[in-house]
Amino acid sequence: MVPKLQEYMNEYRIPLFLRKRNNVVYFQMQVEVAREDGLCAGRYFEYDKASIDAGLNEIGTAAKKLISRFQELSDLDLSEFQALTGTDMASYRIQDSENCLKAMEVKTEKELDDSFIECDIHYDIKMDHYFFTLCWTYKEGRKKWNDSSYSTGKQGIFTFKEPLEFDEDVASEHLGEMILEAFDRSRKMAEVMSSGTLPAKEIDPFDGTIILVTPPDDKHFADYEDAGVGEIYQDYAYIAREGAESSADFMLTMAPELYEDLSCENIRSAWLEAFGDTDDISVTETQYGIYQYRAEMRNKKMYRIAYFRQLNDGTALECCMEMTDPSKKKKLAEKLPPLFEEFALKCRIK
Repeated sequence: MVPKLQEYMNEYRIPLFLRKRNNVVYFQMQVEVAREDGLCAGRYFEYDKASIDAGLNEIGTAAKKLISRFQELSDLDLSEFQALTGTDMASYRIQDSENCLKAMEVKTEKELDDSFIECDIHYDIKMDHYFFTLCWTYKEGRKKWNDSSYSTGKQGIFTFKEPLEFDEDVASEHLGEMILEAFDRSRKMAEVMSSGTLPAKEIDPFDGTIILVTPPDDKHFADYEDAGVGEIYQDYAYIAREGAESSADFMLTMAPELYEDLSCENIRSAWLEAFGDTDDISVTETQYGIYQYRAEMRNKKMYRIAYFRQLNDGTALECCMEMTDPSKKKKLAEKLPPLFEEFALKCRIK
C-alpha cells in the first residue's frame, strides 16, 4: 500500500473490522482518507458477508478479496475519495451510517453495538504482515466497557498460546480458520472480563488422555497457560493486586523424576531432594478424584501440596499448589489450601 498520512501515523492500518452474529461473518473493509496536511479526514468503507455454514474457504476468500481491495486503494487523498464516492466527507459519513446498518442487517446503532462478537485485522506497513486483535465488551455492575488486545489475550487475565498472524499468501481456508478462532477468543475474553472468573479448559498430556480443568474459583487467579516451561501443562497464578508478581501457583505438571515409578517413597525422596529437608512432610496413597497419591510439605522456602496420577505412557501427572516463602504469606497459606483441594477434585478425565 501507499501511505498518505503523516509519517508518525504509518506504523499500521486496520483493513478489516469483523463481526459475527447468527452464523454469519460480516466484513467491513476500511481505508484512510488523508487531508492535504497528511492528517486523517475520515475513512472509506466497503462491506461483505459470508455464511459460516459455507465453510472456512468461503470466509477466508471473502476476507482476502477485501484485503486485496484495501491494498489496491491504499490511503486516499480527498480528490481520490470524491472521485470514488461522488460526494464530500460530511455527506459520506451520513450515507455510510445507513449503509453500515444495512450491511450488518441491523436497524439501530444500539443493535449494532450489542449484537455481535467482534475482532479485527491489522496490517503492519513496514513488515508487510497482518495480525489479528481481539475486541470485546464486558460488564462491571451496571457499567459496560470496551476493550481489546493482541490475539494472545492479556497477560495476568487470560492468554492463548499461539498468535494469529498471516502474510498475503495465506491459504483461504487457513485464514477462515483464524477468523473463527479470533471470534472465539474475543468471546472468551468477554466472558472472563464480565464474570471475573476463568473458563474451564482441556489439557492434553499427549498420552491419549484429555483432562478437563476447572480454574480456581477466585478472581485473583490469572491463566499463565504453560508459563513458558516445557514440563508445565497449565499454570494458574495467584495475583494479589494489579501489576504484582505471582504469590502462589496452582499447576498441572509432568513429574519426570517419578517416571514409571510412582510411589510414596519416591515422591518423598524427590521432594526432599528438590525442596530441601523438613520434618513437616507427609505422603499417602489415596483416591481423590482422578488422583492416586497425595503429598504435602512445608519448610522456610516452600509450601507444597500435590496430587499424583500415573498416565497411560507411565508419566506421573502432578497437580500441585506451590508457594514460596510461606512464613511471609501466613494469611494466604490459610486461604489457598481449601481452594486447591477443590481445584484438584474438579479435574476430570474427558
